[in-house]
Amino acid sequence: MRISNIVKQALLTGMLVTAGVAAMSPGAAAYVVCNRAGDCWHADRRIHFPHVRLIFHSDHWWDRHKANHHYTWHDVDGDHDWHHGYWDHGTWHAI
Repeated sequence: MRISNIVKQALLTGMLVTAGVAAMSPGAAAYVVCNRAGDCWHADRRIHFPHVRLIFHSDHWWDRHKANHHYTWHDVDGDHDWHHGYWDHGTWHAI
């Protein structure tokens, strides 16, 4: 076997292993969370609060609806952590 064939085989094996590991790795879940009033924000998992109805969309949903005037988009920042609260009619409710 020639050296070039060994190198080609090693590269092919490396690519296949990399592809296999990537296929088995879970992707990062990304959601757009909206309430009935049209307040929306990004989250990385589904979270529920007592007596609060939230709707979870795929992150791709946001790409199609981000310019829709029926929705108000809120960014997560130091004062608005979606793990500990939610938006309702434009007002932040900390839990």
